[in-house]
Amino acid sequence: MNGLNFITTIRELVYMAGKKMQKLCFACPTFSSMTCLLVTMCLLSSALLFAYPPGWSDDMLINQDTTTNKNYPDISTDSQNEVWISWDDATWFEGEIYYSKRDSVGNCLIPETPVSNNATRSIWSRVVVDSSDNVHFIWRDQTPQGTGLWHAKLANDGTTIVPSHLAVSGSGGFEISTEIALDKYQNINIAWSEILSGHNQMSYSQLDSLGDPIIEKIRVSPEGLSAYWVGIGTDSFANNHLACRTDTPGTSHRLTYSKLDRNGNILISNIVLATGSTPSIVADCHQNIHMVYINGTGPGIAIDYLKLDQGGNILIGPQTISSPPFNSNTDPHMAIDSTQFLHVVWMGDSSTIVHIMYCKLDTLGDYVIPPMKIVYPYQGGFPRIAVDLSNRLHVVWVGDQLNPGAATDIFYKRGENETGIEETRQTRETILSEISMFPNPFTDKVNIKFHVDHSLRDSPENILLRIHDVSGRLVREIAHTATQQDYQIVTWSGEDNYGSELPDGVYFLSFIAGDHVETTKLLLIR
Repeated sequence: MNGLNFITTIRELVYMAGKKMQKLCFACPTFSSMTCLLVTMCLLSSALLFAYPPGWSDDMLINQDTTTNKNYPDISTDSQNEVWISWDDATWFEGEIYYSKRDSVGNCLIPETPVSNNATRSIWSRVVVDSSDNVHFIWRDQTPQGTGLWHAKLANDGTTIVPSHLAVSGSGGFEISTEIALDKYQNINIAWSEILSGHNQMSYSQLDSLGDPIIEKIRVSPEGLSAYWVGIGTDSFANNHLACRTDTPGTSHRLTYSKLDRNGNILISNIVLATGSTPSIVADCHQNIHMVYINGTGPGIAIDYLKLDQGGNILIGPQTISSPPFNSNTDPHMAIDSTQFLHVVWMGDSSTIVHIMYCKLDTLGDYVIPPMKIVYPYQGGFPRIAVDLSNRLHVVWVGDQLNPGAATDIFYKRGENETGIEETRQTRETILSEISMFPNPFTDKVNIKFHVDHSLRDSPENILLRIHDVSGRLVREIAHTATQQDYQIVTWSGEDNYGSELPDGVYFLSFIAGDHVETTKLLLIR
């Protein structure tokens, strides 16, 4: 046993002992305050024995009220690499959706703030930032017909653009599984489950930038088949890729896949891919589809991975990416960065210890970073991950670290995209300035003009220009060596790295020089 494994084993034993003693404290009134102090010391000793992997920050508490349970967090980033986090505090009878805005290292910009303002039970929030840096929230709440989709839109400073409103009515029961994806036209695509005709179904809806229905509702799963735990991802053609768990009498936990075009036409209907549930879906720059999901066929429960082409054909997998000794793995979520690496988080349960796990994959499904624990053990779950325009990682989850066994809170941490890089603030002086682009909007080409500091001109360091589309996909990368001129000019003709013309729309241009990153917007009109 190496040193790290030894520390981890001791930490888990101490933590388990502390948890058991704490339960006795709550259950037995004869336990003294000194005993409770010893319990606390056990738990603190466990924390001291734990060290996060290089490149990951400490856990940061997001919510202010720590007396009630918080659930179903989500996370998204804007063009300034600032972080938006949403969650609910729902009970069986009532609840609200809250959000908080953080800077790129987790400092609070907007504290815990309600956004739903509903009188009933708001739950299962999802958040996404559009190309104008406006923020959209989708959640589930009651309607006269059943549990429907609600929407609100905020400006980047937190002011309300579109207040909380019912977007699509539900249909019977109270089924809450909901996932969203923003396409290149800034439409919000939603996969959600509801009860209709006695069966759970997977429905698809599409909202415009004001939260009004473009496509109110399409039933994707077939009649007579129960569908649960949905996932959705969009590609750069604005096709929607949906998957869910489906059950029929005698057969359950089938992972089925469907594809819809931007107008809601079903191109591929309910192909059975594997045994699984709770998929998370992204598309890469070659329009291949990557999916992680739960496979409960045993032994234990695993997180599996699949890669599909545009026809729904399996290119790689299924293959297991979670690793022993975890017998129970749930709540997988995935994001893709601009260099086309996949970042996956999930909850791993080893005996009575629960961890948030992370791994990094290439687009062949091979490990770049194998599974690792990134969060101190707790009771909770629902991890979500986002990648910002500088390719740094942002993770949010539910944990009971503050009130074990009594209440759960929302926690956040930030990670570098490579191991061995310590968490640091950017303190380097600005070396890029006076950036201008002309014409902007442009049709054929745009001239990008900027001033560089003398220190950069006197060094061999290059300037890297990276252009991303609204989904965060890297479409063009230009390496520029600084000359001795005061001003540098780089021309871009609206083509991707393969020389193909890109469609019109909003693009984000990032200037990268050493550890300095500056991002601005371009508008291409064909």
